[in-house]
Amino acid sequence: MDLNTIGWICIAYCAVTLLIVGLRPKAVWNISKIQAFVSLLGETGARLFIGGWGLLVGAPGIYLVFFYNT
Repeated sequence: MDLNTIGWICIAYCAVTLLIVGLRPKAVWNISKIQAFVSLLGETGARLFIGGWGLLVGAPGIYLVFFYNT
């Protein structure tokens, strides 16, 4: 697996997490792990935490796909 593929996987992960945070589908948002984050951090804190991880993974993915020359 080359770095370009890893970059696209990171970008896809970022997109999925941001969609989950933005849309909050009941099937996903009611998973016990996410509800544990909600109980610890509150609704807004959980959304910021999950969205922040998505952005932290997406940024290197964008770098690998568009700026890293192999």
